[in-house]
Amino acid sequence: MPLGTTNRGNLYMINGKLKSRFAKQFAIGLGVALAVSTIAVPVSGAKQAPKAAAKNDLTIMIGEPNGGWCNQDSPGVDQIAAKNSVFETLTILNSDNKIVPYLAKSVIGSNENKTWTITLREGILFHDGEELTAATVQMNLMANLGIIKPFTGKGQAASLPAIAWQGIMPTASPAQWAANVKIISKYVLEVNLGVKRPNFPYTLWNVGRPTIASTKTLQDPNCGNTMGAGTGPFMISSKGVDQFTTVLKANPNYWRSTPGNKLPKASTVTFKVVGDAAQRVNALRKGQADIASFGATSGQQLNLLKTLKDKITLVEGPRETTWSFHLNATALPFANKDAREAFAQAFDTDSYTKLMTKGNGSPAYQLAVKEHPYYQPKGTLKFDLTKAKASVAKYTAATGKSLDVVMPINTTAESLKGAQAVCKMMEAAGMKCTIMSPVTSQQYILRGFGLQQQMSLFNVVAGRSAEFANLFSTKTNLELSGSRFVNPGLAKCFADAAEVDTRKAYSTCVLELQAQSYWVPGYVEGGFLAWTNTT
Repeated sequence: MPLGTTNRGNLYMINGKLKSRFAKQFAIGLGVALAVSTIAVPVSGAKQAPKAAAKNDLTIMIGEPNGGWCNQDSPGVDQIAAKNSVFETLTILNSDNKIVPYLAKSVIGSNENKTWTITLREGILFHDGEELTAATVQMNLMANLGIIKPFTGKGQAASLPAIAWQGIMPTASPAQWAANVKIISKYVLEVNLGVKRPNFPYTLWNVGRPTIASTKTLQDPNCGNTMGAGTGPFMISSKGVDQFTTVLKANPNYWRSTPGNKLPKASTVTFKVVGDAAQRVNALRKGQADIASFGATSGQQLNLLKTLKDKITLVEGPRETTWSFHLNATALPFANKDAREAFAQAFDTDSYTKLMTKGNGSPAYQLAVKEHPYYQPKGTLKFDLTKAKASVAKYTAATGKSLDVVMPINTTAESLKGAQAVCKMMEAAGMKCTIMSPVTSQQYILRGFGLQQQMSLFNVVAGRSAEFANLFSTKTNLELSGSRFVNPGLAKCFADAAEVDTRKAYSTCVLELQAQSYWVPGYVEGGFLAWTNTT
C-alpha cells in the first residue's frame, strides 16, 4: 500500500484530556498523517490516557522505513508521523474537523478566493534559531512549487509533489513569482493564485505534508534526509543513518510551551520501523514499545489487541478514508476499458475487506464515504464474476492479448497479503496475475506518480474535504491513472469543480470517473493507535 499502510490521525496531542478527547485528536487528519506533538497527561492521571509525562523517553513503532522530510519529498503516512513532530504547518485540522490557523495567526481570502493574506504568529523560532517570518514562508512556498533551486541556485530540484502545486500558483519566472507571492510586512504575506480556491487554508495543511522549514534547511542539499530545522516540539537527533530508527529530542524553545504547561513532556522520541504488525504487537506486550500504529488491514493483530484491554489501549479513528485502486490508463492492459471493467467486476470488496481487516474496516462500494464531496451512491461497477469473465474475453478479442495483471506492493506483510488476495480474484475471472518485487512506500508512491506500474492502491479520498483528492484527479503529476492524458476533459471537470468546491459541482466528474473505472474502490478504514497502559 502506498501512502502508508494505515489511516492515522494527524496529531498525537494529549493535553490533559480523557480518552474520548484523545480519540478525537487522534482522528484528526483521517488517516494520512500522525504526529507525536505535545504529550501530557490529565492532572488526575486518568487511566484511559497515556501517562507520557511519567516517561522521558518514548518508543513509537511504525511500519514504514526512513523517507525524506523536505518539501520536495514524498514520504508515506508513517514517515509523515515522525516528520510532523519536527516540522509544522501553517494551518491544521482541529478535533472538530475544522481547518484553523496554526503557525499562521490568520489566513484570509479575498478577490473571489484568488488572493489569500497569511498573517503569522510572532516570535516563533526554528530549531536553528531563525525566526518564522513572511520571508521564510515565501521560501517554503518556493520549495513547495519546485522552483527553489532554479530561482536561487540552492536547495533540491523539483519533484512531482512540488510540481503539482503549480496548477494553482503561476510561476513562469522569478518576476511572476515575486508578483504572486508578496511580502507585505515582516509577518504578513499575500499569495495570489491563478484560480479560485475557496479551500486554500486546507491546502496549507493538506494532511501534514506542506510543512514549514527554516531557510538554511531548505537550502541544504541534505534537507529532510539527515538534517532539518522546523518549529515543532521535537528536533532531529539522528535521521538517515539507520533506515529503521529515527531519534528526536525535545525542543527547549517550543512556541506552544508555557510556564504552567511545559511542552513537550518527553525528552526523546524514537521512531522504530517494524513492518510486521505482529512484531509491533509483541513489542507492546513486552514493553519494548510505548506506542504503535496500525492500519485496518492488520485485522488479526487488532483483534488480538482488543483482548488485551488490561494492558493495552487501542483507539480507532472515524472510518472516512477510502482506499482505491488507481488503474493506469496510459498503457495496456488498463488503457483498454474492458480491462478496467474486468478488474472492477472481478474485485470482491466484501471478501477482501473481511480477509484483510477482520471486521476492522468496511467494504467500499463508492469512491468516497457519505461525508466527502466525491460521494456518489451510484455508478461504480460491483463484483460480478460472470461479467468479469465476459470483459476479459472482450479484451482478448480486441487486443489479441491475454489480460495480464501485475500487482505492485510495498515492504509490509499486509501489502503482500492484499496483493495475493487480489490475484486470486483476477485469476478466478480468467486473468493472469503476478506480484512485483516489494519496494518502500516512498518508492511505491513515486513509481505510481510516474505511471510506472499498472495500478496504485492509494488512500487519497479521506475525510470531508476534496482538497487533497483534487491533487489526484486534476491535471497534476500526482494523478495516478493517467486520465489527464487519455481523458483531459475529466481533469478539467475536477479543476472547474474545485473552484466551487461542492458535492453538486463534483458530481458530473465523479460519475464519469466511476463510469470509466479509472478508480476502483477497495475498502474503508479509520486507522488505529495503540499504547501500553503503563506508558
